[in-house]
Amino acid sequence: MNMGEFAADFLASNVEIIFDLAKKSYTKLDEKLKLELKTAYCQYLKKTGEKYSKSKSFFIRNESVDLYSYYVPAGISIGDCVISKPDFKACSEKSKRIIISGTGGSGKSILLRHLFLSCIQQKEYVPILVELRDLNSNDSTLNDLIADKLDSFGFNQSKEFVNQAKIEGHFCLFLDGFDEVNHSIRKRLIKQIAKLSTKYDKCPIFISSRPDEAFNGIDDFSFFHMMPLTKASAIDLVERLPFDEEIKSKFSKSLLKGLFEKHESFLSNPLLLSIMLLTYGENAEIPNKISIFYNQAYEALFQRHDANKGGYYRTRSTDLDIQDFSKVFSFFSLQTYEKRLFKMPRSQCLEFLEKSKEITGIEFKCEDYLRDLLSAACLMLEDGLDISYSHRSFQEYFVARAILISSPEVQKSLLERYWINMRSDSVIDLLTEMNPDLIERVLIVPKLKYFFDSLGVKNKIGITHGSKYIKKIYKRLNVGPDRNGTYLSFFG
Repeated sequence: MNMGEFAADFLASNVEIIFDLAKKSYTKLDEKLKLELKTAYCQYLKKTGEKYSKSKSFFIRNESVDLYSYYVPAGISIGDCVISKPDFKACSEKSKRIIISGTGGSGKSILLRHLFLSCIQQKEYVPILVELRDLNSNDSTLNDLIADKLDSFGFNQSKEFVNQAKIEGHFCLFLDGFDEVNHSIRKRLIKQIAKLSTKYDKCPIFISSRPDEAFNGIDDFSFFHMMPLTKASAIDLVERLPFDEEIKSKFSKSLLKGLFEKHESFLSNPLLLSIMLLTYGENAEIPNKISIFYNQAYEALFQRHDANKGGYYRTRSTDLDIQDFSKVFSFFSLQTYEKRLFKMPRSQCLEFLEKSKEITGIEFKCEDYLRDLLSAACLMLEDGLDISYSHRSFQEYFVARAILISSPEVQKSLLERYWINMRSDSVIDLLTEMNPDLIERVLIVPKLKYFFDSLGVKNKIGITHGSKYIKKIYKRLNVGPDRNGTYLSFFG
């Protein structure tokens, strides 16, 4: 994609609109200001287009590559409405307020980048993409984040101009990763999104997130869900990934011969499909538990050859074995998860490693370990000046491992703190697979006992307990007739 050409086309189509905005925002519109505006738009669109049209992924870590070299369209749906190949026009015609919801690894962020680029091509709005997790590290508001994003890409126009542009629907907002925001600030962020949506009602807004009941607080958004990969799109993705051609061919043939149908819940997810390709040929069967799936991926990343380079084995800077390396990374992940960090500066990364070294008592040089994370085990990748997880799901898996090897007191404390995240991440689900007795003993039984005590249950459950349960869980109960008799409607 030639982003310079797209930027020039956008400017040619919108120059009069831009100048009209300037007349309302500045005291006068002279030739100098016109040139500054043209430069600002071209620079912003070119820079953002180039940034978001390239990406690193689970398979492609050493350099950013063209997004469309491995992008396979994933459909989205709402009710009976299906958009099989989403682009900006198709989505915005359905709704100007869209939440794209999907599980980890389903392709939400990649889709949002595709929609961002598609928006530039449509030449109707100036797209702004912000990563909402950036709100975790400071006290900024959503408006601050939007302003910083414009400024960082060279769109340094006055607040008056930007505000007027928002009022007249000149921008389209792409808000990525609501589920990566700290729980403590999500309600505040929902209010900010709702206020932004009301105040700038002509600006389309797209949000990506894992399922989260916090969205019950905003009514004017349409909830689209990521659709699973079909067999054809799964094979298309496999063929696009940079991996040994012979292995890819065998894997694709297996998918065609029934492997896809047998494990559709795994293989219809882009991330899990990629992991399966990575471990294909090493394991006779796909495990039924997702935790074992991630363990196989870790083993493949740590100790097996690079299947894209003819059997080349990556050398490591540390001499840690697979268990000690995992133990260190587990406590590193626990620290970052606690602070809701998925991307961080190198210096902070080293601080977490130093702390992990203290916790585990394992000797290593932090710089060497970080080098192995990036280039040998490939569990993390360099993202500009920062370092981020290859995928957020790996952080959650290693957090679960950290909890498993912690003392009983620490396990209890962490489970009580993290169970609230069950709807938005997989830590508790993974632990339930890995050690169901722990979850039952520390989490489920105490929670049930507390709940039954609150209902006054002593020996047997009776009608009064049922009544108390309904009052506690539901805000409203409607009783009325329908064609088949009486119906009950509960509202939480």
